[in-house]
Amino acid sequence: AATLKYNLPSDPDVLYVKAVYKTKQGLERETKVSYYNNTITVVGFADTDPYEVKLYAVDKGGNVSQPTSVTVNPLTPPYKIIRNSLKAIANFGGIDVSFQNATQADVAMVVISPNALGDFATLNTNYTTLKQGLFMTRDLKAVETKFGIYVRDRWGNISDTLKVTLTPIYEERLDRTKMKALVLPVNTDAPTGYGGSIAGLFDGSVTSGFYHAGDAARMPQWFTYDMGVSAKISRLAWWMRPGFYYNLHSPKKVEIWGSNNPNPNGSFDGWVKLTDYEQIKPSGLPSGQLSTADNDAANAGETVVMPLDAPKVRYIRFKTLSNWSSGTYVQIFEIAMWGNPQ
Repeated sequence: AATLKYNLPSDPDVLYVKAVYKTKQGLERETKVSYYNNTITVVGFADTDPYEVKLYAVDKGGNVSQPTSVTVNPLTPPYKIIRNSLKAIANFGGIDVSFQNATQADVAMVVISPNALGDFATLNTNYTTLKQGLFMTRDLKAVETKFGIYVRDRWGNISDTLKVTLTPIYEERLDRTKMKALVLPVNTDAPTGYGGSIAGLFDGSVTSGFYHAGDAARMPQWFTYDMGVSAKISRLAWWMRPGFYYNLHSPKKVEIWGSNNPNPNGSFDGWVKLTDYEQIKPSGLPSGQLSTADNDAANAGETVVMPLDAPKVRYIRFKTLSNWSSGTYVQIFEIAMWGNPQ
C-alpha cells in the first residue's frame, strides 16, 4: 500500500479526490475520498516495484481536473510475507500448515494436489485474518503425495507455491455406534440433566440428542465414555448447541484425558492427559454476535488435534475447566473421534 498526502484546490466546489492506478496485469483500480480528507491510501499492490498513481480532484458537477502523477514504492505485501512463513508437516489423515500473519491481513491459503488426471486441484482453502495459526487438511489417504500451498489476497494477488511431498498418517473415523457412557461403581462424573445423556453425543446428529450437565455440576467437571475400541487418537471434534454458538454452556477451556485401565473409584488414577485446548471465536466479536467465519467454524465442528506421541487408549474423559458464560453447566450436541485402531 501507499498513503499520499495532498493540499486540496481552493475551488469551494470540490467534492472528492480520486486516485487511479494500474496493476501489473493492466487492471485499473480507483480509490476515492471526500473533500474532508487530505490523504488517500492506495492498496493491493502485488510487489515493491514502482507504480504510477494519478490523482484527480472532482467537483460537484462531475468535472475532473488534470491528473497529478506520483510514483509510489509499496513495501512488501502481506501475502508474500505470509507465504514465506508457511510450514507444512504430515499428520493423521492429512497435513497441517502453520503460518504467521503479523498485520492480520485478510488472505486465503490454498492447498493443492494432483487429481486423478494428474492436474493440480484445490484440496482446501483456509480464509483467515488471524495473526498466526495452523490449519488442517484431512481425509487424505496414507500415501506419499505432492502438495502445493500458496497465499491469495483479496485483490487477487497470488504468491509463489510452496511445494512439499508428504505422507499422511493413517486414520479413520471411529465407529460412533460402539461408543457409550462409562459407568463406574462410584461415578464422579458430572450428572446429566435437562433431557441430556452421554448417548446423545453419539447419535450421529448435531442438532438433536445432546449432553447437558445437571444442576449439581460444578467447575471443573467431566464426563467419561468408552470408545468401544482401543486406538491411537488423532483428533476429537465436538459440536455446539445450534443457535448458541460461542455462548452460554458451550465448553471453552478443556482437557482431554485417556485411559486403558480406569480406576473403578472414578478418580484420575490410571488416566493420562492427552491435551489441553481452548476454543477461540474466529471473529473475536462480543457474545451474541456472529460472523460468517464464526458460523462456518461452528457448523464444521470444533476440532482438537492430539499430539503425535499420545498413547493408544480406549476410554476418554472430557474435562471442562470453563464455559463461555462462566457458569457451571456444560452442553454439547455431538462428539466424533478419529484415530488408528490397528
